[in-house]
Amino acid sequence: IQKLNANTQLFQFILGDKRYLQRGNNYPSYFVYIHTTMGYDSNIKSDRAEQRQRMIIIVSLVALAAACFLIVGVLRPDPIQKLNANKLQNGGLSDTRLKAAKALAEIKKAAAITDSKPEVLPVSQLRSVAGGAGDGTSAEAASSAAVAAGEANTREEQENIVAKRVADLTTEVRAIKKTSVIMETDEHSLEMTGKLQEATRELIKLRYGDAGSKNYRIRMDLEFQPTIPDFEERGKDATLLLELAPISLIPCSVFNFLEIARTWKNGAFHRNAGHVLQALARSDITQSMPFQEYSKEYPHKKGTVGYAGRPSGPEFYISIEDNTRNHGPGSQQKHNPYEADCIIGTIIEGMSDVVPRIHKMPGKEFIGDKKKWVLIRRMHILVPGDGPGSVDGYIEFSKSPLVLPE
Repeated sequence: IQKLNANTQLFQFILGDKRYLQRGNNYPSYFVYIHTTMGYDSNIKSDRAEQRQRMIIIVSLVALAAACFLIVGVLRPDPIQKLNANKLQNGGLSDTRLKAAKALAEIKKAAAITDSKPEVLPVSQLRSVAGGAGDGTSAEAASSAAVAAGEANTREEQENIVAKRVADLTTEVRAIKKTSVIMETDEHSLEMTGKLQEATRELIKLRYGDAGSKNYRIRMDLEFQPTIPDFEERGKDATLLLELAPISLIPCSVFNFLEIARTWKNGAFHRNAGHVLQALARSDITQSMPFQEYSKEYPHKKGTVGYAGRPSGPEFYISIEDNTRNHGPGSQQKHNPYEADCIIGTIIEGMSDVVPRIHKMPGKEFIGDKKKWVLIRRMHILVPGDGPGSVDGYIEFSKSPLVLPE
């Protein structure tokens, strides 16, 4: 009875009732019965109490953990605010450094690949190319250089991988071309040329930057010799501006001419025909195109520039009349009705004055006398961009040496 405190009153009532005491032998059994029942009920209630206590402890721990997490989240600084603070501390150049690094990587790669070491934009102009952010301090310049070096290494590795893929695909496409299959309709040929074109687009963007919706351009510096009839009147210097075709149509032809311009050594217009002005091209590019890349969306109209020969290149010509029939699909051979000269781009400056002057070279067709040629002294690669020296939204990416080293 002492152990069952919750039922003490009940047992006192039972033990205090004489009627139950007078029952004799029945009392012990009756008492035991009550004792057992009351003890069982008490154990159940005790277990339930312990369960409730455990539950209260668990809920309390969960609530405590949630409170700690909330407090840490409130006290921890906002990462965006921290980034903005860093930008303010560093002069606001964080984003610009990244852009400058990319621009530097592109320009450094163009200069490192070629033996002729073309001139490129100075580092002081990189901020303008990347979006501009002021003069900066020497510490900022050193930091930008360090970022650029890491970016250049990564970009160089990526470019080397893509360049290797382009070289391998070019070898395969050349092998197909030698079989004399009509590549414009052969399923395997179309598959391989498509892969080559896609890889070449990627390589162009890595090496020369992404032009976006614009096209790359080439400026040619010409030199007329005293044999030209109007030399005394107009002098020796002139320029042509060539806008290359969209890489979405003919990336292999465009990339080939960018490489010609980047590694340009010397050349000259040496053929004065009735329909074209053809030029010699001396650069690191000595092979012809791997296949006759052509798009019906970019035909050989007057003012366009194409590669000479079948297979085409590296010599090129300016069409001084519509040459859709002379150099378009099915021309110059009977085996393949789809084959055409590879096309490069269109003359957008100099077509009305400089090109007619070239056409006045003394002599017709191929001119043997070099003193009568119109020399191509230099080639400049122009890419979309703003900054010092930009013209019509283009800046100079590189230029070939005016005088080649011995």
